[in-house]
Amino acid sequence: MRYVIAAAETGSFRRAALLLGVAQSAISRRIREVEEEIGGSLFHRHATGAELTQLGTRFLRQAQLGANHIGFAIDSAKSIALADRGLRIGIFGPLTLGFLSELFGQYRRDNPQVKLRFSEGSSLELVVGLRRRQLDVAVLTNVSAVRGYQIMNLWKEFLYLAMADSDILTARDKICWNDLRNRHFVVTDLPTGDFAKRYLQQMLEGRSDELDIEQLSVTRESLMQIVAQGGGVTIVGSAHSRFDFAGISFRPIDTAPLSYAAMHASGSSSRDLERLLSSAKSLAQRDDAWFAQQGLIRPSCLCAPPLDRHRGARGRTPDRLQ
Repeated sequence: MRYVIAAAETGSFRRAALLLGVAQSAISRRIREVEEEIGGSLFHRHATGAELTQLGTRFLRQAQLGANHIGFAIDSAKSIALADRGLRIGIFGPLTLGFLSELFGQYRRDNPQVKLRFSEGSSLELVVGLRRRQLDVAVLTNVSAVRGYQIMNLWKEFLYLAMADSDILTARDKICWNDLRNRHFVVTDLPTGDFAKRYLQQMLEGRSDELDIEQLSVTRESLMQIVAQGGGVTIVGSAHSRFDFAGISFRPIDTAPLSYAAMHASGSSSRDLERLLSSAKSLAQRDDAWFAQQGLIRPSCLCAPPLDRHRGARGRTPDRLQ
């Protein structure tokens, strides 16, 4: 129908082809197919162009109404699709971190029509969300390669001990795990608190009933107030240590940094997700000075090693996240 209308409006199959950006042979072939189905000619062909026959004029008058209805239906469907357009993003930790704040702030400015829908969870919960197709991409920490998914390393950050200004450990430049074996830790009941509790149990090599870890149903901000009042100590990422919390001192812990990465399904992805991943890649390639300003460490490589058929990354047996 578009070909018939364009040929009638331009008076030429050649000009109709230029208008629609297709080959002239495609215009001629499709109009001929319509004429064969009707059993009559829609156009008088001549050397300088084409003119509608009487049958063609009547046909076009009625067909134009149908074409308008179809065009309206397409525009309406596009408007609905645009309203529903969005990316479902899972995150581990708050969006106040320098990298994520920069990434999503820039993406919103460049793509104001795309809705970003965030949900926070543990790394395991986020991987499950990806597998169930409830998420388009997840930003998580310390995850191994998962078959069928791609990983883009974004940043690393060291762990810090957060404690009251009056704590005796403020005299140290760096904290060792041995310094923390008999300390009272406070963590939240949020996903980051669950991770902190497991991480402390692993690094302090003790059972949950042997370690003094209190998990509180409070926000991160309230937790920091509890620490400032001497109610316990906690661990935070180096990005948090840049913020000025009254009454709290931060000291780095002598341990390997945590790695953060974006995970998404392998294969085809939406253009919105491709744009987000492209922005994340550009951000992850910034120089060391920018990362240091954010309290972070530049990733040593962007892409995680591929997972082979039988074993995990770098030959390790896949862990329970897989």
